[in-house]
Amino acid sequence: SRNRKIYGSFMNMLYTKTTKLVTEQERIKSELSIATKIQADCLENDFTAFNRLTAVNLTAHMKPAKEVGGDFYDVFMIDQDHLCFLIADVSGKGVPAALFMVIAKTIIKNHASMGTPVNEVFERTNNQLCEGNKEGFFVTAWLGILNMQTGTLEYANAGHNPPIIMRKDSCEWNDCVPGLVLAAMEDMPYTKYEMQLEPGDRILLYTDGVPESINTETQAYGEERLMEEYEHTRSLTVEEGVRYIQQSVDVFAGEEEQFDDITMLLLEYKGI
Repeated sequence: SRNRKIYGSFMNMLYTKTTKLVTEQERIKSELSIATKIQADCLENDFTAFNRLTAVNLTAHMKPAKEVGGDFYDVFMIDQDHLCFLIADVSGKGVPAALFMVIAKTIIKNHASMGTPVNEVFERTNNQLCEGNKEGFFVTAWLGILNMQTGTLEYANAGHNPPIIMRKDSCEWNDCVPGLVLAAMEDMPYTKYEMQLEPGDRILLYTDGVPESINTETQAYGEERLMEEYEHTRSLTVEEGVRYIQQSVDVFAGEEEQFDDITMLLLEYKGI
């Protein structure tokens, strides 16, 4: 009958649309999986070569909120005596933020690798990121260059969370005045700061996904809790320390869905 034909046509159309939708979802899932691997490959995850150096021990870890994220870190040698390390957080989430992250990471490394002072690295990076930034992304970042012979650490802060410095008898926030975030406005000046690290000192870099993690009661993990948990890592290796803090955040959050990327970098200066 005519009704059966109409029903059959409707079911065929529904089946076709459903099949296309499933296929499209599988394609998107596959592409996100590839993007996740590409981003992971962009971030250093084998610190063996760095930890063979007599002057430092270090490690880093990122846990994205989505398949790909906007947080990033980097560690590389400028020359045999100078180690550059940084952490940054791109506004936004997902693939667009991840693409901007790759651009920002590349530009920062290009300038820093030439031995450019940290403040000028940010000044040049900022101007390049401002070009064609129609989506209005911005980046918070902290960049340090360590002289491994002397323990002198030169650094600059572009709107990022203050690191925590652990010394023999103290644990304190790095209190420099941060500059404007990167990619917000052209021709912004940034300040170069300096601190002296002694053998055994540690510096913890992190993104706001750590203190701003919330639990099922919408309570924030908070900076005070982070400081307390960081204090508990004194007797641990840098790898164990980062793992300890990540587990602390996970336990605190419980069943609450992670809404922001969580990234940490921990460096210990051992001296020469």
